[in-house]
Amino acid sequence: MSDLTAFQGHMNQMPSTLLSLLGILPPSRIPPKVEGIPNSLRSEHIIFAIFDNFGLLECTYYQPKFLIGKSQAILMLDTTNPYTRHILQEIIHGNPATDFNLLNHIAQSGRKVTMIARPDDLAGTGVSVETKPSDSDNRTYIETVKILNRTDFLWIHFLDFENLYKQYSFRPPKEITQKLISRTDKWLKVLHKQARPGTLMAVLGTHGREEAPKIEYEGKYADWKRASLPICVLIKK
Repeated sequence: MSDLTAFQGHMNQMPSTLLSLLGILPPSRIPPKVEGIPNSLRSEHIIFAIFDNFGLLECTYYQPKFLIGKSQAILMLDTTNPYTRHILQEIIHGNPATDFNLLNHIAQSGRKVTMIARPDDLAGTGVSVETKPSDSDNRTYIETVKILNRTDFLWIHFLDFENLYKQYSFRPPKEITQKLISRTDKWLKVLHKQARPGTLMAVLGTHGREEAPKIEYEGKYADWKRASLPICVLIKK
């Protein structure tokens, strides 16, 4: 991870950042994009994968081979609330005080948008784009393979890591966690291989579960007890 180009930002900058990466001008009423991301990572097609309970420390600790080996940039994202429901709202709306909706805005800009979603993902979001229901990570992966190159912005959400933590009272055995992360990492590798050339894969990890050692962080990050820094890893084919 230390060899990656890293950029600092806030989670509410993700809507403008994703729009800019798609070549769509973000509206002024939402927070601006994360600065410094190379123009070479822009693409007309984005796979946006959300990986629950997978922050910066999880990525460095479990070392998913594809995600780390192919990564071209990493966004380290501050947030006022590192848990999934709030993060989904920040990604979709940017500024909660506005009526902005990322997925609807992309569709209104002439791009096809598809959301493979659990019911909870849709609650209160107001999205009016094509949605395909899913009840498991396995179903999400299967549906993604089917439509991978038939849409311009594909939203997918993996939740098994979150469910694993709940199953083991937030202390899952390392070998089981490693197996699950390796499986999802292999799925991402397959999606990357099958995607059309030029596709950008943006993998966003929400709050982590590994404790953030205070000696490695300063200021507000030093106060985080049960969550590591959310990240977004960028990989362009």
